[in-house]
Amino acid sequence: MRSVNSLMEEKLKSDQQTPANKAAPQMSIQVSRARSTIMDSDYWTVETIRQKTGLGDVSVAPRRYKPYGRPNRIYEIHVDNGVVGTSIREYPDTFKEGWKDQFTLGSGSSVALAFDGNWQRYRGVWRLVTDEKPWIFWVDSSGILWRQLWDDISTLSQLDTGVSYVRAIRAWRNQYSAELDQGIVVGYIKTDGTVWYRNYCRQADGTVIWEIARVLPSVSGAVHLNLFLTNDYRLGFSIEKTNGDMQWIITQRNWSGMAIIPENVHAALSLNEVKLIPIIYTDLMQTERVDSSITFGKVNFCPFDVIIGFVPTIVRAKRMDDNLIEIEYDTDLYEVPDCPDCFTISNNTIVAVAKSGSRILRLTTANTLVSVGSWTVTYNGLGGINSYHSECCKPEFGSFSVLATGEPPSVSETIEPTLSLTSISFIQCTFSSVYGDEKVSAVLSIVAVDLIKVGTNPL
Repeated sequence: MRSVNSLMEEKLKSDQQTPANKAAPQMSIQVSRARSTIMDSDYWTVETIRQKTGLGDVSVAPRRYKPYGRPNRIYEIHVDNGVVGTSIREYPDTFKEGWKDQFTLGSGSSVALAFDGNWQRYRGVWRLVTDEKPWIFWVDSSGILWRQLWDDISTLSQLDTGVSYVRAIRAWRNQYSAELDQGIVVGYIKTDGTVWYRNYCRQADGTVIWEIARVLPSVSGAVHLNLFLTNDYRLGFSIEKTNGDMQWIITQRNWSGMAIIPENVHAALSLNEVKLIPIIYTDLMQTERVDSSITFGKVNFCPFDVIIGFVPTIVRAKRMDDNLIEIEYDTDLYEVPDCPDCFTISNNTIVAVAKSGSRILRLTTANTLVSVGSWTVTYNGLGGINSYHSECCKPEFGSFSVLATGEPPSVSETIEPTLSLTSISFIQCTFSSVYGDEKVSAVLSIVAVDLIKVGTNPL
């Protein structure tokens, strides 16, 4: 759903919706059924890999080098009478070769397979473009969990011990933030019924490593496990327990920037008129001149000693109100775009940026600032804030960080009260020869107290 701007809304409400009135709105609506939805069994291609006595666990994954079309090969790992083996099948199988055995890995009980790769968007859908070979995982007869990059024995390594069951999947990798990578997730059940996992993830510096083993909290008595991805960029664990109960554990969304389809704006040059001017030749010498001009949106002609990206000296940074911080510079500000995202503030959020006077930058916060305290304000240098040196020199600010303080209010007030007594009563004291309580009562009546304002500050 998209909002309608004020100009379009005015045209929609116009009584004269004609091209001459520049108010002839049109709309095209296309309704279709999602092609990725599984409607019935006809969507599946069923094929028997092998059929014999003593077959055990199996895992299959396709290889694809592009985000569209069919895969080009299918990889498989299985347990055959207690021995872990592998096989491949070309896709399509042009020469009808079927499944071809590759290599064995010794005795084992549980296997898994997953491709690494990159997520690419095709027709609005993210699809995994895989590497050439998959990672394989198996549990041997001693309960040791192993991993290897297909047939590359140099990558053979132990992942954990005391394992009874294993599954693997390539989870979501964010294409815009390097550190947001769930990686290849290897989930496995230990002999004590707990569920663990390890990730093969890209780090913030771009390196890819096997991270440490982690246990799923509040899970016990697990006997079977499966991993799945959701359409809203989550990874899920599906766990079957000894009592027959099923438990789901789902991660947070790894979707930052991926759920919004990029929009492209294409600009074209339109020539309304082309004039062909004839060239006039003369026998005499003639000076010809071609005038040209270049229009720049912003050009700074600054002296050599003015550094682009500098920050003028900050005179003060102070809390001025419940939701206001002012930063004063020693030079004039030229342009201050409203860019709240270009600023960060400790324990708060900035919602508005504006200029006050010629040298003051005003930051409005979302939450109330306490009367007394300090806040670190940081500017990323990307907001387009300019200082003013001359008519031709308006360099943009570089990034900076400043400590803004809030000080207790200080007000000088004078109160001059006036005491007015309307009456004083003297009550006679009566004495008796016997013991008794005595009481003297006095009444003070204050008619009015005038508080006179002195100066400009409030009382």
